[in-house]
Amino acid sequence: MMSTVSPLPWHGEPAAALVVLGVEPHQGADVIDAAAQFATRLGASVVCVWVDASHLTTERRENGTVITTPLDPDAVDDPGLPTQVEELHNRLAEILADPVTSWRLHYATGAPARILSDVAEELEAVAIMIGTRNKGFGHWAAEKIDGSVAARLAQHQHRPVILIPHPEAGGSRGLP
Repeated sequence: MMSTVSPLPWHGEPAAALVVLGVEPHQGADVIDAAAQFATRLGASVVCVWVDASHLTTERRENGTVITTPLDPDAVDDPGLPTQVEELHNRLAEILADPVTSWRLHYATGAPARILSDVAEELEAVAIMIGTRNKGFGHWAAEKIDGSVAARLAQHQHRPVILIPHPEAGGSRGLP
């Protein structure tokens, strides 16, 4: 079954400078909040970009609407339930309720590093921000198989790539 994702509005008035932030539905609020605060220091608004790995774009309309289909042929999007995009949008609205900067959510499908780079290029963003990977074997294995988004961006991107540490990554203040 096809899904339609319409462009989402800005929360607040966008600044002249934009920062692209890679987000995921279950990403830690601390990472999103830290990225928004960093963007504020840069005088920039945040375009939160979720690259959905479970769908494929079948059509992109001029108004920004994206038509997708699930990669899993047995998956069915239930039109009666809020979509993952709406859930992520609502979660971001909660996390960024006291806006230090304006923001909006941008939905896309494809390879995360390429999409983040393409969106940053299209918007002439001053930087791309992403959170460091979560702890755990599953996240480690996925990075070993798919490669690091941060490394791909750093190698193939002319904009600064800013890594926002995962909250559980802290503890030591220096290298051994």
